[in-house]
Amino acid sequence: MTSSPKFQELWKTLVPDGGQADTVQGELIRSVGRLRDEAERNGNANWDEGYELFCDFIEITFDPTNLPDYDRDRIETIINRMRQPYIAYMNYNLFDELERFAVKWCEAHPDPIPKPHDPRQYR
Repeated sequence: MTSSPKFQELWKTLVPDGGQADTVQGELIRSVGRLRDEAERNGNANWDEGYELFCDFIEITFDPTNLPDYDRDRIETIINRMRQPYIAYMNYNLFDELERFAVKWCEAHPDPIPKPHDPRQYR
């Protein structure tokens, strides 16, 4: 499975080579990409609090008050499935959808939004 060209472009421009991004946009792309990578490379065998924190960050970033109802419902469904790592691992379409939502969000928020470092996030 591979990410869309737009997602890959955002990854290259917003995500640092190591550690957390310093913008919300970068950390959103990093969170979605890291969830996908863990599922594809490891079958979510390493799932732990770090991956839960990625899910938390995605949920917080997709502020429900700024999303259409159908997007809000679908994102909630996807994140709930991500939190069941073996279900998410078997359904790569979830990652494709989540990437599309992340790209859409970044395009709607083109100005960098600073993101403080989260000392709990070690992934």
